[in-house]
Amino acid sequence: MRTEALESVFAAVPEKREGWLSSFGLALTVELVLLAAVTALVFLVQTLHPPTEAKAPVAIQLAEVPPEPKPTPPEPPRPVQKTPLPRKVVPVPVPQPTPVQQPVKAAEPSPFAEKSRPATPPAPPAPAQPSPDLLADYMAKVRAAVQAALVYPESASEMQFTGRARVEFRLSHGVQSSARIIVSSGFRVFDRAALLAVRDAQYPQPPAAMTGESRLFQVWVEFRS
Repeated sequence: MRTEALESVFAAVPEKREGWLSSFGLALTVELVLLAAVTALVFLVQTLHPPTEAKAPVAIQLAEVPPEPKPTPPEPPRPVQKTPLPRKVVPVPVPQPTPVQQPVKAAEPSPFAEKSRPATPPAPPAPAQPSPDLLADYMAKVRAAVQAALVYPESASEMQFTGRARVEFRLSHGVQSSARIIVSSGFRVFDRAALLAVRDAQYPQPPAAMTGESRLFQVWVEFRS
């Protein structure tokens, strides 16, 4: 079986070789025909349209651009010549002789001259201050007048309350003003009674040295049952 198969293969090889040769010859014939057709076509085109001569290249000349002008450097400033100031000529002082003054004689009073006005009289002297003894005596009289005008409150008298209050007031021409409690007694009824005593007191006339003066007094008002 194997022998028959090999024989059939070898028998088919020559047939295939003949087929390949015929195909190659056909392809070569077609290529030659195409090459002849292309050559004839090129010849025909060159005959109908001969090649034109190549024109010489035209040289184009560019216009030269003038260079930009360089900036001119500024001129250096010229030195300013200072004109010297004229010197001042200071004159030398020449000593002058001192004139001798003659004594001026006092003018004699004219009999027709207006008499000068008298000078302004001096201010009157301040009134003399009263002596301490005189002031202490008048102070005692003022205190006695306030104490004499005191009305002891009945409510405090029944309970036998005691105390004292210090009152300040101003006295001018025998009239009191601006009375106020500066030291309280601790009882409102006593303080009110002390102010009423200062208001209702009959003050003595001040001495001559204290006439016309306004003085501030402070007195103790005693409350004893």
